[in-house]
Amino acid sequence: MLNIVHVTSWLSRNGGGIPPVIWALTRETNRRGGSASILGLNDQWTSADCKAENFQFAAGECVGPKALGYSPDLSRRLEALTPSPGIIHSHGLWMYPGLAARKFATQHDRPRIVSPHGMLEPWALNHSRWKKRLAAHLFENKNLRKADCLHALCPAEANNFRQYGLKNPIAVIPNGVDLDSFEQPADSVIEEKFPDLRGRRRVLFLSRLHSKKGLANLLQAWQKIVSDFQDWQLLIVGSGDPAYEQQLKSSVLNLIMEKRVVFLGPLYGDDKARILAAADAFVLPSFSEGFSMAVLEAAASGLPILLTHECNFPELARSNGAIEISPDFPAVEAGLRQILGLPEEQRKSMGQCGRELVKKSYTWAAVTEQMCRVYTWLANNGPEPETVQH
Repeated sequence: MLNIVHVTSWLSRNGGGIPPVIWALTRETNRRGGSASILGLNDQWTSADCKAENFQFAAGECVGPKALGYSPDLSRRLEALTPSPGIIHSHGLWMYPGLAARKFATQHDRPRIVSPHGMLEPWALNHSRWKKRLAAHLFENKNLRKADCLHALCPAEANNFRQYGLKNPIAVIPNGVDLDSFEQPADSVIEEKFPDLRGRRRVLFLSRLHSKKGLANLLQAWQKIVSDFQDWQLLIVGSGDPAYEQQLKSSVLNLIMEKRVVFLGPLYGDDKARILAAADAFVLPSFSEGFSMAVLEAAASGLPILLTHECNFPELARSNGAIEISPDFPAVEAGLRQILGLPEEQRKSMGQCGRELVKKSYTWAAVTEQMCRVYTWLANNGPEPETVQH
């Protein structure tokens, strides 16, 4: 039996797109007959966001600055969660849980795989650069170099690992999606909750509100095209640093677009599925991504997508499911004009192409099968998978 413990920082919405990935991997691994559990940090959202399923999860209390995520009881909890033999799968960088995972794996001679989830992308490394350099010097470089395997979400991310100087084996396996969760038809529920959405077509941005997502360029581009697309509305779904959120909302007011841009806050579960179903197009003009869950979910929902090269999903454009652009302002404006100017039937056809791609290659069943082959190889119970490169 495969025994895996996933270790990360925040288990809740504060962890962005990482916790849903871990939850799905754990659920599917156990469905396949393995034994997987989850360990992370407790915060104000853990009890609301983390529901008990047919597997164990534990949340250690954070002591000191939350940016470090120091939790002295993580090692004890790892001991309780990790049967022998066991594999440690560490998710994310720059925080204490990765160090705790490495120390435990070394002490108990357990294989360890690390998934940076886009945190070694060049843009990400340059953001809060001095803090990351300090963390790299103190513990993260050793965490990475001592890993038995690294996990990249796409070939571009694997290349970034090599540019960082890492020589470990790399398993290149994307994230997945549960198609059944995104088959909910559009209905009046979302309009009843958000009356301002009635009467217009909708282009949706759904992601964390962060400067790396290209929101400043998106708003400026929207201001340039809004008079030419009177029946369209831009929906912004997500949350972020309160000061940055206020900066975005002030920008909308300054550009006199308050009736054409609607901030809906973060949406989860059924509400997220409904807003995806109620949208007519999706946009993510990001400067840096590992492999965006938001894009994958939009494609699963059958939406035509405008995304940047930095989203690392060229297969979506090649399958005619998306238009790919660079993240600069002129390209975002041109891309918006292109996708909104398409005939409705062509947009629907584009969305269907994206959904077919997801159905073929990006379901959690397909992704977990690949990941379990890597786990089996790390446990010395099987051959090296084709997804692993050296």
